[in-house]
Amino acid sequence: MKFDYYVLNSYVPEVDGDATQLYAKWMEQVTLAEELGFDCAWFTEHHFRAFGGMLPSPQLLIAALAQRTTRIRLGIAVVILPFYNPVRIAEETAVLDILSDGRVDVGVGRGMGIQYYDVFGADPATAQEKLEEQVDLLRTAWAGDAFSWNGKYYQCPNPITLMPRPVQRPHPPLWMPVSGDPSHARWVGRLGVNLMTLPWNHPDFTTPRRVIDEYHCGLEEAGHAQNGHEVMGYFPIYVGETQERARDEAEECWNRWRRISAEARGTPEREPLTYDLAVESSRAILGDPEMCRQH
Repeated sequence: MKFDYYVLNSYVPEVDGDATQLYAKWMEQVTLAEELGFDCAWFTEHHFRAFGGMLPSPQLLIAALAQRTTRIRLGIAVVILPFYNPVRIAEETAVLDILSDGRVDVGVGRGMGIQYYDVFGADPATAQEKLEEQVDLLRTAWAGDAFSWNGKYYQCPNPITLMPRPVQRPHPPLWMPVSGDPSHARWVGRLGVNLMTLPWNHPDFTTPRRVIDEYHCGLEEAGHAQNGHEVMGYFPIYVGETQERARDEAEECWNRWRRISAEARGTPEREPLTYDLAVESSRAILGDPEMCRQH
């Protein structure tokens, strides 16, 4: 089991300060995470909202952190691929892989339900179909050979060769998120990419278990089962010296995060995930060291 560090890029100005102060805090967090032995630091692309909008380009932050760290891996979770030309993303991430000496992980997906597709000239109705072609094109570009392309959404009739090539072969580890659709997880498994899950987003663990089971079925169906693919689960965690101190130090932050995430979804909380409920249902790991180990 590996432990990663996720930079929760919600923004509360009265707590976080201005952009300069916020970015300095993120830099400090990741360099400390490296010292503490975390395996990878992850950064999410969002736009225009307090939930994530202060980090519209994780790639730029990763480029800076690549020069300030030496061991910890640096992951994008995720590139909202329907917004971009996948060949351009292949070029950018190849540069990041070189700057970090082969420490980049690349997550790709369609983003949250509410995204600014219209601003970026993208169509949510075709996002999934487009994503499938984009992943194929991304991998083809990373392979390093001269290639041409004649797809539904992208055309490259004259052969091109990606420059530069990434350090990692055949390409940086590729990840995809699945929130709660087991059939989508099966498709991700057939693609042969790593799986990101959000167990905290469900009232119990029945759905996440089905997602993971279907993912493994997809890996098996496509002959990828022995290729060392990984499953990542995202959980909010806070470890305090005692249970009481953990609550005193984390509950206000937890409630603030709930509010910001609800605003990002554009819908009110139907059943508020209070601090106590999150702990009781193991949807968040909050408490003293022994309590957190049990969860």
